[in-house]
Amino acid sequence: MACHELSALRVAIGELLEKEAHDLAHEREELAPALEARPELKALLEERTLPGMRRRLEAALAHLEAQDPGDDPYHRGLILATESALLRLKGLEGELERFFQDLDLLHERLHRLFPRRRG
Repeated sequence: MACHELSALRVAIGELLEKEAHDLAHEREELAPALEARPELKALLEERTLPGMRRRLEAALAHLEAQDPGDDPYHRGLILATESALLRLKGLEGELERFFQDLDLLHERLHRLFPRRRG
């Protein structure tokens, strides 16, 4: 088992940030063998929106949680790390939503200060 969930999320975010392909090559190589057996990872890797990444990461986390880790501390750690990444992603999504709302408010204020001229 490897940290495929985190690698897939890193590639998806790297693509969103338009990182150079060589910056993401290691994650892509690590993920390649797992993508056939784990369609939720392939979907996460290919996702290009924050809400979509959140949903895909939730699916990957559900897959991890459905497995019986037995007494494997790495598996439990991977679940915790994936949960932590999901919380950060939700935070980013919330912050971007607030920014979106703030832009609307700023736009309205700008038009109140400088009304449009008709004509």
